[in-house]
Amino acid sequence: MSSACPRPAKLLASLLRCPAKAKRTGNGPPQSLLSEPRVRSDRDKFVIFLDVKHFSPEDLTVKVQDDFVEIHGKHNERQDDHGYISREFHRRYRLPSNVDQSALSCSLSADGMLTFSGPKIQTGLDATHERAIPVAREEKPSSAPSS
Repeated sequence: MSSACPRPAKLLASLLRCPAKAKRTGNGPPQSLLSEPRVRSDRDKFVIFLDVKHFSPEDLTVKVQDDFVEIHGKHNERQDDHGYISREFHRRYRLPSNVDQSALSCSLSADGMLTFSGPKIQTGLDATHERAIPVAREEKPSSAPSS
């Protein structure tokens, strides 16, 4: 068997250990469809940075339900360098109780970095309903720290 082709048993074992890492590039190990998200919660602000470079704003849904933010991305099958691929992910994060849910925002940079943020207030806002958060497209690359 050539070194360019991974051994099927090793590849299958790797995918079974981490099913989210189903994309292969070149001869290397499978890579994650999404890089690891970064969540920052300091005294004044709550921020989530999520690399969604394979998704357009139309492919993304961001909503707040009770004290959780849910981020969903899905695109239909499209051709890439290796054939055809479709992608889908779901992320769910608990919002801190003192985040001002009426001031939440979400944007998508030109280089595919989704930034969800909200200011913190002294008292928590009691939210018991679902609310969609629009994703705005930015023309400049993200200023988020790279991983």
